[in-house]
Amino acid sequence: MKNAEAILSVKFNSSLSPDNLLETCMEDLEDFKNVPGLLQKYYISEESTGAISGFYIFENKNARATFWNSELAKNIPARYGVIADTLRVEQYEMSIVLNDVLLA
Repeated sequence: MKNAEAILSVKFNSSLSPDNLLETCMEDLEDFKNVPGLLQKYYISEESTGAISGFYIFENKNARATFWNSELAKNIPARYGVIADTLRVEQYEMSIVLNDVLLA
């Protein structure tokens, strides 16, 4: 993945029902599509625990930091029903990419 330098992982359990959570995710797609420097976002769920993760791939650390300090990011806990003691946020740097393709 060319031009990708920074990763953000936001993992949590939600107080929302799976249907309500999916609806919220769908409603927010356009907002996330317009985040400067965000190349890709994956919405994933852990089968064994039901934990939800947003896995964000950014062009660089600055874009990641700008997003994480944005109103959109600050609204994640309330909007997605984050159960506070389950929230785990991790930041990574891109090291090696198996399939080095450009994102459209």
